[in-house]
Amino acid sequence: MQEIIDCINTFEPVTLQQLDSVKLQNRIDAKYMLTKKQLVTVLQGIRESQYVLEIDHTRIFNYKTIYYDTPDFQFYKDHHNGCINRVKVRCREYVESHLCFYEIKRKLFGTRTDKQRKVIPELPDLIPPGDYDLIQYKRLAGKPIEKKLTNQFKRITLTNKNFTERITIDLGIQFDNGKETYSLPEIVVIEVKQGKADVFSNTIQVLKKNRIYPSSFSKYAIGVSILEKELKHNYFKPILLKINKLQSAAHANI
Repeated sequence: MQEIIDCINTFEPVTLQQLDSVKLQNRIDAKYMLTKKQLVTVLQGIRESQYVLEIDHTRIFNYKTIYYDTPDFQFYKDHHNGCINRVKVRCREYVESHLCFYEIKRKLFGTRTDKQRKVIPELPDLIPPGDYDLIQYKRLAGKPIEKKLTNQFKRITLTNKNFTERITIDLGIQFDNGKETYSLPEIVVIEVKQGKADVFSNTIQVLKKNRIYPSSFSKYAIGVSILEKELKHNYFKPILLKINKLQSAAHANI
């Protein structure tokens, strides 16, 4: 971890106000899974083309997210079954800034994602019925939703110097379903967010050079598939196998 900290401290900083110009609430996403060791190599390769978000001299931030679903895990099952235009309902806390948001994240056709959110005072265990209207999801069919999974992780946020691309780097990922916890200590998830696809992005080219290719990764889906063993998770088996392979490779190199 110290090597990652040392590397990220060599990046030029960007303020939150500057970063607001590249929010990309409606965007194209590409996710990549890698190890911490690989992350250092990637950071070295993209350092000259990226700014890092810095707030109060901090560059690595803590996040806490609560995911909600129906009692029978309708949102999870829709993802598992490959439903188009599915949703994810969550509340997220930006720990250092004490900001909390209620968010509806919609997966649209292909790789496009749309996100709606509003500020809330704290992370709730239950979504108020009045906030169900924001979900607008026909498969919900009047079912209640409840807290299903808590997820914590650390995040580094970058933007390219043209402010057309935003990159998040998540590590220290941990899941808790209220009965059991599970951590992914060696796994890093990079998400490249663009308003429109740019395969010539320096970040994407550096990842490709290091043989790191796009890979689906949903924190909610992976956390549920690991901790809720009675639910079907066949669709996510390739991702789970890749996670195990990366963790094994990381431990072998320690």
